[in-house]
Amino acid sequence: MSAPRTLILVPSHELRDQLLSLAEGLPWVPGRGLTFAAWAGDVQKVVAEHRAIEPGAAIAVITKDEPSAVAALASGADEVTSRPDVDAANLASLVDRAELRARLRAENRRLQSSFAHSEKLVALGTLVAGVGHEINNPLSAVMLSVEVAQRRVVPVLNLAMELGRARRNSDDANELLDRLAKLTQPERASRDAMRIFEDIGSAADAIASIVRDLRVFARTDQEELPEPIDVEQLVDHAIRLVGREIMQRGIIERDYARELPTLVIPRNRVTQVLVNVLVNAAHAIREVERPVHHVKITARADDDFLAIAISDTGPGIAPESLSRIFDPFYTTKRQELGTGLGLAISRSIVRRLGGDLLVESVYGDGATFVCFLPIATRETARERPKVAKVRSDQPPPRSCSSVLLVDDDERMLRSYSLLLNPEYRLVTAHDGRDAIELLESGSQPDIAIIELDLPITEGRVLWNWLCENRPKLAQNTIIVTGAASKETFSAFLADYTGPVLHKPVHGDELLEALHSLLQQS
Repeated sequence: MSAPRTLILVPSHELRDQLLSLAEGLPWVPGRGLTFAAWAGDVQKVVAEHRAIEPGAAIAVITKDEPSAVAALASGADEVTSRPDVDAANLASLVDRAELRARLRAENRRLQSSFAHSEKLVALGTLVAGVGHEINNPLSAVMLSVEVAQRRVVPVLNLAMELGRARRNSDDANELLDRLAKLTQPERASRDAMRIFEDIGSAADAIASIVRDLRVFARTDQEELPEPIDVEQLVDHAIRLVGREIMQRGIIERDYARELPTLVIPRNRVTQVLVNVLVNAAHAIREVERPVHHVKITARADDDFLAIAISDTGPGIAPESLSRIFDPFYTTKRQELGTGLGLAISRSIVRRLGGDLLVESVYGDGATFVCFLPIATRETARERPKVAKVRSDQPPPRSCSSVLLVDDDERMLRSYSLLLNPEYRLVTAHDGRDAIELLESGSQPDIAIIELDLPITEGRVLWNWLCENRPKLAQNTIIVTGAASKETFSAFLADYTGPVLHKPVHGDELLEALHSLLQQS
């Protein structure tokens, strides 16, 4: 590969000819790849065009005034001078400075790529414990199933070999056949074998899925092209990678608007952004004690952008740090938890895609990061294969159903989360008013689980509001209450025709009620 050339842009053909004549007599010019070109018109546009064509070239610009020099620098020139009376010494200095800055610029790009990969490794280190657990479980199932299969199959094969040797002696053969029949117990053996191999296949699929998810940490920008992305699958992919780290200390809530548009983006680049933000949330909820922590992922869209918001209940970001949170190498974490590059790289990735990454925080009450991603135009969507959609007239599969949990007891919310994650997406509210505000903001859960005895706005008020404003959700409401004995609620419960479960509630009862409602809807 040839070395990048050095381009000298000058404001007139006359000056270009003078510099060409000057360069012919200079001993250091041969081999430097020096090219002189005259520019006219908008110097900023000219420099930008050359930079786009040759990103690695050293570009020096000679201008007639200082404003033009500043404009040239702003558009990508490596060095400028506003003195058109260039002699041999000035030309040598101009070229040396331009080439030096071009080399520094290339080195900075290389370091930025290296830092980006280092930040991936930091995030990967955070995920190792959780992912190791996820892999070890199905791997253990494979190993145990193989061992069981070996114990069952090898004796049968050995006996079959003996039977083959003894086939000439009918007495020996009959005895071996009897042993074979006792050993195999055909009906039971068939069922056991099917179960063993199903377990092996299922566990192997789980391992393959985990490894596939982790490929996000092995690809570079140059390897990945935009593709049509289903937003729910994108977020769920990121949650699978880091969710265990969060669920050790809190509840993951997922609140997606219905009929979210398809994105055409590099899948792994955006997954890296979401993982970085989720890792930050996991670190944040370690920093402060609360009865139960929450990490909430919300997805909403308008005509131009899809917004994915990730909120945590950590300590929040101090005002003096808020304006610097996206600066490279700036971090509020302990040294072992990050390099200070994750958010800077994440914002850079999203901005290159035409979006942005913003943050909101009330110090002491947690933080919210909002990732704005551009929605594919109709032309772009037509150029790409479409993502298959679930028919709206079919009941959503269990894994795609969203559940609104309304209870003022954090212990109940955590128990619900442990029972229902990850098969259901969870959204939580602490009383009826919170739930109504959540629904008015665009949340569209499939099922609601409501406690009646709530502070401020109790469950009956919420259910009446649902009947008027969300009748479908009102039909899909499960009452789980410890207040059935209170006279205040007895009349309501007597008239209520939906499922009612009484605390303490068993998990099987709740899962059966959920499944029944989903089948009916």
